[in-house]
Amino acid sequence: MLKRPLSAFMIGACLFALGACDSKDDPAPDAGATVDAGTDAGSTVVIPEGHTLLTPSATEVHSLAWEGVETPLRFAFVAQAGHHYDLIVEAGSDGYILELRDGAGTSLDYGIPNQRVSETPHAWHWSRFAEGSVQTVEVTWFSAYSEAPVAPFSFRFVDMGPDDHGDLLATATPWTPSEQVLVGRGEHWGERDLLSFQSVAGNVYALDCTFPTPYWDLSIINSREQRFGITDNSNFTETQAATAFRSPGGMFYASIKDQQDSPTPQPYTCVLKDKGAEDHGDTVETATVLPAGTASVQAKIEMLGDKDIFSLGVVAGHSYRVSCTIDGGKGCEVRHAVPGGEFTEDPGDRTKTTFKASQATHFVLVQTNPIVPARWVEGHYTLQFQDLGTSAP
Repeated sequence: MLKRPLSAFMIGACLFALGACDSKDDPAPDAGATVDAGTDAGSTVVIPEGHTLLTPSATEVHSLAWEGVETPLRFAFVAQAGHHYDLIVEAGSDGYILELRDGAGTSLDYGIPNQRVSETPHAWHWSRFAEGSVQTVEVTWFSAYSEAPVAPFSFRFVDMGPDDHGDLLATATPWTPSEQVLVGRGEHWGERDLLSFQSVAGNVYALDCTFPTPYWDLSIINSREQRFGITDNSNFTETQAATAFRSPGGMFYASIKDQQDSPTPQPYTCVLKDKGAEDHGDTVETATVLPAGTASVQAKIEMLGDKDIFSLGVVAGHSYRVSCTIDGGKGCEVRHAVPGGEFTEDPGDRTKTTFKASQATHFVLVQTNPIVPARWVEGHYTLQFQDLGTSAP
């Protein structure tokens, strides 16, 4: 239900009856309206001036005309502890910008999901707020295709019930990388679970999950919601998923979605492991130095997009052959470069390369196929070096 601020008594009754009250008039919002937060919270809360109080309803659709291009629509709602709230913007709504803030004014969610009249609904998922906390929503008209509003803002505001893990960065569940299994549930389609963890710069983190259905999305994101390790069910019908990434340090988040159309009572399980520092550098400046005469080296491809670079001691005028073998159904790709030069590969079989040394060192690069698998598995490989002497390559 959407209500203009009423008296404290009526607002409290509406909140806990979820729609039992229905105002007959539409007065201007009152400044500083108070809401009884209940005996558990032990206090009252204040609805900010100029904001319209939202009371959840699974069916009621609100359609509001824009008051002007520069005049935002402002709402507020009082949260129940741990609950999941969906603000569902209906198809046919004009373009808009939305921002969710907490009681202190801190931005919790922001986005421009459409820049014109929408053809499909868009659901905003918010969860795991503190009991009795006031959240505000500001919606501003925005369109790339018209100079003024051409359609109303139509939406539903729904309490989806308890949520085991938060959807927002600010309400993410803290998680410590370990062997301990985390259990979660996809309460309904589209909602995500966010798990926050502190990372060490240069360390590799691997996230491995098992889902009750083959419908999921898994990634690791930073505080700007940039995705680092990504995998989903776009090209796969598997119930296991895994990804890994090398952290630049700081706070990161595991984003987990069970995207089954209808909720399933079975949980998903995930393990987040800190694999430690990457074994070999990925630039010529951080290349692993191998002395002249090295016959082989063993290493790992630790994440998708990983590459290892070696600085090999060589004899000028000698030719060398470098070959790679790797486990896990992956394929090695080997390239070489003179100091200061570009990495090149031999035509044909990319698991080996041959070069003639012109200096005392030569660089060798190893990487694997860039295709994204559903379940990333660390690849162990052996790089072998053969000195061919002064014979032609």
